Amino acid sequence: MRIGRVARNLVIILVIWWLWSAIFFVGSPAAAAPVKNLIVLIMDGCGDEQLTLARWFKGAPLALDDMRTGAVKTYISDAVIADSAPAATAYATGIRTGSTIIGLAPPVKNIPGLPPAAPELAMKPQASVLEGARLLGKGTGIVVTCRMSHATPAAYFAHVGKRSQEEEITEQGVYQGIDVVLGGGRRYLLPARSGGGRQDQEDLTAVLRSRNYQLIEQRLELSGVTGPKVFGLFAMSHLAPEIDRPDLAPEQPSLAEMTQKAISLLSTYKNGFFLMVEGSQIDWACHANDPAHLLSDLLMFDQAVQVALDFAKKDGQTLVLALPDHNTGGLTIGNRRSNDSYGQLTPELLLAPLKKMRRSAAALWQSLGEDRSPENIQKAVRQDWGLEISRDQAQQIAELAKQFGKEGHYALGEVICPNYTHLGWTTHGHTGGDVPLFAYGPSRPVGLLDAQDIGRLSARALGFDLEALTLRLFVDAAQAFAAEAVRLDRTDPANPILRIQHQGRQAALPINKNLLILNNQQHPLEGIVVHVAETGKTFLPLEAVHLIKGESKPLPAITK
Repeated sequence: MRIGRVARNLVIILVIWWLWSAIFFVGSPAAAAPVKNLIVLIMDGCGDEQLTLARWFKGAPLALDDMRTGAVKTYISDAVIADSAPAATAYATGIRTGSTIIGLAPPVKNIPGLPPAAPELAMKPQASVLEGARLLGKGTGIVVTCRMSHATPAAYFAHVGKRSQEEEITEQGVYQGIDVVLGGGRRYLLPARSGGGRQDQEDLTAVLRSRNYQLIEQRLELSGVTGPKVFGLFAMSHLAPEIDRPDLAPEQPSLAEMTQKAISLLSTYKNGFFLMVEGSQIDWACHANDPAHLLSDLLMFDQAVQVALDFAKKDGQTLVLALPDHNTGGLTIGNRRSNDSYGQLTPELLLAPLKKMRRSAAALWQSLGEDRSPENIQKAVRQDWGLEISRDQAQQIAELAKQFGKEGHYALGEVICPNYTHLGWTTHGHTGGDVPLFAYGPSRPVGLLDAQDIGRLSARALGFDLEALTLRLFVDAAQAFAAEAVRLDRTDPANPILRIQHQGRQAALPINKNLLILNNQQHPLEGIVVHVAETGKTFLPLEAVHLIKGESKPLPAITK
């Protein structure tokens, strides 16, 4: 009897160990073969409370709900609260960096408690998951509701010291050879003399056409795109908020429509694809404390997640990651108005004022025109948000709006939410808490991760090494060649050129482009040339170094 009990207990222990091992190793990216496709969906500026509110408003589970696997720590190298630029850079490159920085390692400065940054890596370009996927022969795509040059998408293809460098970011995006780009930001493709925003006067639409891209500007044109390369920028700046789009911008596609089209085009690549999708304006809605904008954009993002999930479930070789980059607004379900009544807060009471809202706060505010009198504010709130606010509250909104300047619509949420909803907001900025992680498919991550783990596991899932890729794409020109042979030509300040003389060879490499002109012959490169103004250093692909030196040795592998 005693031996039988021991044997039974041993069997139970072995079964438990086997189950634990199976769960651990199935969830471990290191134990799995590379996936064919990777889709990363980022809900900018979101948190658990926003998702809970969206679920109540939808009245049904979210597509995200069955994918919950963990959480992500969002702090950056120089702050507890993340800006979108370094947050997305961590997801794209596997490197934690500093505020406003896109695609570069951090300066030496770090917040206390973090190991110091290596001085030799300070502000050095870091290769991204998108760049690695492209070198693997995969299709690549970006789908957003903001300008393509905004912080989150930029982190996947650009390398600049400040997120505000949108001309440079767009140029780098064009010369990176991304196969599918859908979103906003057409103005940075066009020269200022033609009504665009480019001060360098370059026409990047001409560059795209020369590279066999199809350029589209209208929603109806999406169905006619057969690929494989398309730039669809549907607005000069950002796209319209989802709640306003059907009435104010029906010519623009929804995020779900763009995601569906991008997957349809990219899935034709035999080696697979990488796609980043961003619900960009969830963040802006929370900055404005605007529940109408928030709910419409977050629920549309969830539809895009469903599109990705449907593909992944059918395909079986696709990893889907969905996560915020940080939280914004500090939303709470429950505020001081419900201090003594939260126990009686029903879904009907919570949702009643929200269901009356028919426009974003920004669109409501814009509809006022120059007449921002209390009476006109009352009328607009009644018409667009279905609420009867007092004249004193309208006056308060008018006064607050002056303080917010160009973000005058922020005043609406600040006055209306505490008085007419059961929602609370702690800030118009970002917050520093962990954010939820959702994943589906092979190699899906589990547990509490650091933000930079997202970039590393993304590369590992696709089967390449980010550090090897960085060494291959970004060589310090001054280290590769004698210092006196390298100079940055600023004859045209808006279009600088790296010039190198080596053993009688004359090389010119335009900054932000993937071009080498060697002895008057042009060579396309596998990566772009990057100048970092903060350090004065210029970086070029190792391929260019070999060409300039006349070396025929093979480039190092990026796969393990």
